[in-house]
Amino acid sequence: MAAQSIQFHERRRSARANVKTDCYFNILHSIEEYSTGHVSFLKRLRLIDSVKPPASRTESQILLARIDQKLSILVEIMAEKASGRKSYLHHATSVDISEHGVAFIHPHLDELKLGALLEIGFELPVAGSLKILEFASKVAHIKESPDPEDTVNNIYGVEFVEIKGKDQNEIVQWIFDQQRDQLSRQRGK
Repeated sequence: MAAQSIQFHERRRSARANVKTDCYFNILHSIEEYSTGHVSFLKRLRLIDSVKPPASRTESQILLARIDQKLSILVEIMAEKASGRKSYLHHATSVDISEHGVAFIHPHLDELKLGALLEIGFELPVAGSLKILEFASKVAHIKESPDPEDTVNNIYGVEFVEIKGKDQNEIVQWIFDQQRDQLSRQRGK
């Protein structure tokens, strides 16, 4: 999963690297969902209150059942925090990364449209291992796959909306390291 080529786009004035690695994402309804994390858990919590309980139950039984369900979800959230991994509903393959965003290949989804907000877990290959970076992003452009045999997948370009400065610096450092390695290989030939 190493970088294949490095480019410098004058139009965007940012260094970019082509990299094929796994990334995961959830579609957000608002940026606040990212701030609180756990989109799938939030959906499940909302669903608990929206389900109509059986008429045979008392208000106390309904309340206790809902509390029990919500506690189970909160325990899952705590276990997820302890493991350091979020739960993502979708899996994609990145093709490009820059200090401003990521491009990835994924099958068409109706919810995945221009302006859609996403929370993404991106695997950055660093020093022989993979580091997971997490950030909120917005779909900035959509292109069909350049592979003529691939009629299902699109390439989604997303720009960072919320990212830790430390993670953005790691991306920039990784791109520069890839550029330096590429130049060293070219000089060695």
